[in-house]
Amino acid sequence: MPTNVFREQDAAPAASCDMPDSAAGVLRRPDGSIVRPPARFQGRLGTESFPAESGRYRLFVSWGCSWSNRAAITRKLRGLEGAVDISYSDDDPAALRAVWEAMEPGHRAGVPTLWDTRNRVIVSNDADAISRDLAIHFDELATKDIDLYPADLRAEIDEINEWLYDNVHSVIHILGHEAREDNHRDLITDSLRALGRLNDRLADRRYLNGDVLTESDVRLYVSLVRFECAYPGIFETNFLYPDGYPHLWAYARGLYAIPEFSSTTDFDIIRRNFAVAFAFLREHLVVPGGRSSRWD
Repeated sequence: MPTNVFREQDAAPAASCDMPDSAAGVLRRPDGSIVRPPARFQGRLGTESFPAESGRYRLFVSWGCSWSNRAAITRKLRGLEGAVDISYSDDDPAALRAVWEAMEPGHRAGVPTLWDTRNRVIVSNDADAISRDLAIHFDELATKDIDLYPADLRAEIDEINEWLYDNVHSVIHILGHEAREDNHRDLITDSLRALGRLNDRLADRRYLNGDVLTESDVRLYVSLVRFECAYPGIFETNFLYPDGYPHLWAYARGLYAIPEFSSTTDFDIIRRNFAVAFAFLREHLVVPGGRSSRWD
């Protein structure tokens, strides 16, 4: 199936209600289109200012956050545990708060955050850049031979990533804030259509790009986990996933069977994270039950 199949569908319509960027990291332009505001810190690894050196950086992530979950998975897939330290804000929120206070007193601390422990500055809080830099740098320090962004597939990976952002990652958060019943229904329909297209694409291939595991698979995986264990209960969705998408569900479980994916996935924390983060959607906070055993 050609990559440009993703170009046949425009991004799903945005919600009609106001949405804080703290909830999903996305904003809407006046015309309704989706835009992600630029990250506050945009330093890049592999540059003169931030060379890829062992023991210099600490990655702050959260078990529940899909954006930072990608960086945690990438770090493990490349075998960078000995080169880049990691800290989970769920376990030690004060440490994350401290690095942000050092740079931007009073600013909301977010994940992922990459901290330069030598110069005591935040390198980046750009999820895309952090994951990409972990994927392509540290070659001499990585203990696992995997290329998540191979040169011959980069154009295809970039295209798929953009489509996933518009049709899978962002729209589900906006759907959760949709107060108008007709718009809510339309957003669900568009989300189901997007999952259907992915299901069809994976009918005859192991990964999104064929037989090669790439960063696009990491991006999709973190959303599929949350589609199954968090989104239905929090956002009042009634998705056909996973039962209605056999190829997509088999693909998701196949990724979960890889230790680097399963060891960075905590279903209970993900459910609780979404219940707390989106508490303003509910009069009473309820953490929905889950079916994490289905992943084994």
